[in-house]
Amino acid sequence: MSPRVTFYDVAPDGRWPTALRMVDGAARKGLPIIVHCADPREAHAFDEHLWTFRDEAFLPHEIANSAEELRDAEARIVIVTAEARPIPATILVQLTPASDAYARTFDHVIDLVDHRDPGLLQASRERFRAWRDAGVTVEVLKR
Repeated sequence: MSPRVTFYDVAPDGRWPTALRMVDGAARKGLPIIVHCADPREAHAFDEHLWTFRDEAFLPHEIANSAEELRDAEARIVIVTAEARPIPATILVQLTPASDAYARTFDHVIDLVDHRDPGLLQASRERFRAWRDAGVTVEVLKR
């Protein structure tokens, strides 16, 4: 089965707020979600944002690249820095793009169009074309 892919076309400063809203929405629905980050620095920065995203509610989450690293076996939001699946998540948020093979293991892939520099924007466009050319349903939303 092919995933549903949604590209969010947001300004550079809107990337993380959009990702946080996606994670919050999935959590409110009880859906397990994985957030893919480039490296531990990005993972810890996103982790800090999840702690302070909402004044009235904390989004419980973990950073883990394997089930063995999880402190909570029932974690619903997991930040990874490898192409790992420590929980049976159905949604992948790509703060940093993962491989096509990894992304295809999810039901829904959320890709944030990266306008931070021309090379990253071109890579976003190439991912869009690759999904579309593979016959995957791709949606683009502007935020």
